[in-house]
Amino acid sequence: MVKLLVADDEQKICEILHAFFSERGYHVLMAHDGPSALACIREERPHVVFLDLRMPGLDGLDILKQAKAIDATIKIIVVTAIEDDVVVQQAKALGATDYVTKPFTLEYLKEDVLTKVSISLYEDLRKVNEELKESVERLKNVVHGIVAAFSAVISKIDPHYTHQHVVRSVDYASKIIRKLREQGRSSEFGGTPEEVLLAGVLLHDIGKIFTPKEILYKAGPLSDEEMAIMRRHPVDGAEVLERIAGLKDMAKNVRYHHERYDGLGYPEGRKGLEIPIGARIASVVDAFDAMISNRPYRKAMPVEQALDELKRHRGTQFDPQVVDTLIALYREGKLNVNHSDHDNDPSPPESKLVY
Repeated sequence: MVKLLVADDEQKICEILHAFFSERGYHVLMAHDGPSALACIREERPHVVFLDLRMPGLDGLDILKQAKAIDATIKIIVVTAIEDDVVVQQAKALGATDYVTKPFTLEYLKEDVLTKVSISLYEDLRKVNEELKESVERLKNVVHGIVAAFSAVISKIDPHYTHQHVVRSVDYASKIIRKLREQGRSSEFGGTPEEVLLAGVLLHDIGKIFTPKEILYKAGPLSDEEMAIMRRHPVDGAEVLERIAGLKDMAKNVRYHHERYDGLGYPEGRKGLEIPIGARIASVVDAFDAMISNRPYRKAMPVEQALDELKRHRGTQFDPQVVDTLIALYREGKLNVNHSDHDNDPSPPESKLVY
């Protein structure tokens, strides 16, 4: 609610303005002398002040000057008994937004005074909104840059993290997200933007920067000790991202992408809807594309066989609805599963694939 201070020593004026603005939803404060007006400004920080320039105890121009020093964003409309151009110019030079003249009529309040207040508040809101947009855009650019940099780091250390694998995984995830939204599951995303969910897919293995290369590049099965080290990468990756304010939401998808729908995954043994939707999607698309991709230790399996594997683990390892959605998209011909000869291309994914 907009707070509006009426600072005037004339009781009648205060009553008229109090009634007029209260009826229109404003929270109206009143002060009848200079010191009281300044104290109210300091303590209440009203959005708008109607300031009579002739107040007992403290000159109106002094109040205006001190009020602007307290909070430069306060809109101050000075009130004068006569249109004294010199005084009005002095007031504007000190930061007054506008002025009104006494005496007030109801018509004057409706057509002139209310318009001045509305324009003042609108301009202030518009400016704040523009500044907010600029700040958000700057933050997004920073986040995009960080995500792209992390992607490049992973591509240098993980032999399974290839350009084409990431392109496809992000594409699958994007289509699954949109399909799920169409099916009425938007509430499950909790307002998280699609770009954040996709960045979680892109960076799900960022924690592998801490995994020894001899484990990442090992062709055969991992020992129990090696597997324990490998299983630390979701937490390691999430802890890195959690240090960056703009990446905290996507960090959840990184932390939980190895959880299983039946609760038998790691690191926390979360199950079902306790696992963030982004992590559940990342788990399915990563597994699907891994199965249909050539790897140093095995050949790619046919798409239909990979879909059968997803169905076999539907409800145990994977979210059933995410699996069903991916399969439906494939049956509709909306998934690009035609692999090129560049599956081993080590170049990092471009940020435009995610954002």
